[in-house]
Amino acid sequence: MSVTSFGDLVTEAERVLTHLVVLREPDALALAGAWPEFCRRAIHAVTAATGVRDPRWYAVDRLVIEAARPVRGAPVRQAGASSPDSALQRAGVLLGAAGDVLASAPRDSVTDPMLADGNVKAAQARVAALLAAGAHTTVRALGCFPGDKVLPREAARELAGTAMRVEQFATRVFQASPTTLSRADDVAVAVAVAVGHAGPLSLEEAVAVWAREARDTVRTSTPSARDLQGLAGDLSRVATHARAIVRAAVAAGHLTDGHGQRADRALAATAAGWLELAQRWTGLHTAQPPTPSKIAASHALGAALMAVTRQGRDWADPAVVAQRVELPRALAAVRRAMDVADDVADRQLGLPDRLADSSLIFAPAALLTPSLEVLHARLHGGLVPVQGRDVTNLTNSMRAQIPPSRAAVRALSLQP
Repeated sequence: MSVTSFGDLVTEAERVLTHLVVLREPDALALAGAWPEFCRRAIHAVTAATGVRDPRWYAVDRLVIEAARPVRGAPVRQAGASSPDSALQRAGVLLGAAGDVLASAPRDSVTDPMLADGNVKAAQARVAALLAAGAHTTVRALGCFPGDKVLPREAARELAGTAMRVEQFATRVFQASPTTLSRADDVAVAVAVAVGHAGPLSLEEAVAVWAREARDTVRTSTPSARDLQGLAGDLSRVATHARAIVRAAVAAGHLTDGHGQRADRALAATAAGWLELAQRWTGLHTAQPPTPSKIAASHALGAALMAVTRQGRDWADPAVVAQRVELPRALAAVRRAMDVADDVADRQLGLPDRLADSSLIFAPAALLTPSLEVLHARLHGGLVPVQGRDVTNLTNSMRAQIPPSRAAVRALSLQP
């Protein structure tokens, strides 16, 4: 399975820019030619975490406004005499593609932990750091440029001033985030070859592929913390979207009102529980990286659910849902997903304690119970092994999730 993630693209852009920023005499004209498009694409990646400019993050808002200001008197696009800098251009293409990955990722504003403030700010910070690096190199080159017919000295200074202001605001965005680790790094473009064809999967196909990956996650002796967090987020998302399918089934007469109400209450409870569990995993790390096939399966599942239940930013009307799918088959698909939730809820019990006892799970020292060792690690900003007492809340959330998950299975199993 071929997977390209937001994190992969940003990491490659970082590698490209590293080679550029160490040049002792960068080409000012080439950088001037590449800068506007690089800046535009980087801003796209910064704002793609939420899809629109969001004034809740003041530093990002200021950066976007500054980057949108026109540069008067700089005839860069009419230059023609110098090709745009290939490294800055390629870094821009990579960041633009990273923004496309985030912008197209299926997500639910209520259930997706990727949209938590910490995850969004971390993703924005990674891109902002690269935007600042590209801006700094451009300013450094233009500051020494004597000017010519293609780019007069005054125009070079104005362009350098614009890039300098963008650098300043991008640096503030980077500094405003306490970490650069984010679930957004795992958001991927997935090629659905797991079932033998490319293109979007149906809801039934997506659930089947995802279910295999989900069960494999909790059967692994040392799973990735990112995989476990993603799995909890997926289960919350499925339960939330299943409520829309249940409402459509009631409206179409496939379920009675009483059955639909019981199923809706059970799904709402399990969705909230899995969301809480996903949030409990935030900040915890294991040595295993996230699994590409699991990222791809999660992406495909989200896309399939959105295709059935969403209409733009709103929930689709029950009649629209009924036109998109055969409701009995859709109900069977979400019932199978809830079977997975029940299995996962049972199998993951004791996992945090086993990982802690084996010193296989880590967290930033600032999140852990104070001690001399933790204080030392906190001063040095490192990760430290998690003790059993530090995963008590996580374990309690796992235990509390078993009853609502089983209730959702029972509710969806009843005959109308």
